[in-house]
Amino acid sequence: MISLLFSIPQWLRITLSMIYLTIVAFLSLLPPNDFPDIPLFPGADKIVHTCMYMGLTWLVCWSMHAEIKHIWYYLIVLFSISWGIVMEIFQYLMHMGRSFDFYDIEGNSFGTLIGVLIYIIMAQLKRNIDSRKAKICK
Repeated sequence: MISLLFSIPQWLRITLSMIYLTIVAFLSLLPPNDFPDIPLFPGADKIVHTCMYMGLTWLVCWSMHAEIKHIWYYLIVLFSISWGIVMEIFQYLMHMGRSFDFYDIEGNSFGTLIGVLIYIIMAQLKRNIDSRKAKICK
């Protein structure tokens, strides 16, 4: 499964990342009265923020082949956290019922770090699989 993920062409990876980034921006800037009123526990939106940014960061790492040049990990973390801060600032400036929330930024940042860690683990697993295959072929 991991080898299959890493075999997908880069153009498709980048396309998927851009679509996901657009969805994150859309959901972040959508007025709250456009969301269905589903009663959840307090703080459930922070879990949503964490999951959204975990997915975003993983996809960007995957798109940029971050395992090849490790500087990408730092740049991607910087990008994802900055994107989350910009979305919060836009929510504040739009005056459409959304507000700036520092805890949303914390959720976004936490999701970013989890996404990078998951990607690093998956890249290491793929490297281990490839090295085992190379030993078997000898």
